[in-house]
Amino acid sequence: MTHEDFLDLKERVGWGEEFLIYHNEIGYWISRNKDGVYFTRNHDGFTQEFSNSDELFENAKLGDKYLKELWGEIDW
Repeated sequence: MTHEDFLDLKERVGWGEEFLIYHNEIGYWISRNKDGVYFTRNHDGFTQEFSNSDELFENAKLGDKYLKELWGEIDW
């Protein structure tokens, strides 16, 4: 994913769109409902919960790294 794609993803999640993204061939769902925004690892359901999309993109982690640090390694 390019940095421009990552910024587009952030914007679209902020609008309410949901996405399945991949890192190291592992799928992660970015979803939302009235209670918040969720970052869920597809294969085991491990979920990180956030109050909004800005918080997700600031604090979501894949292992010991933040999502915002890994944009160049993410596919969608």
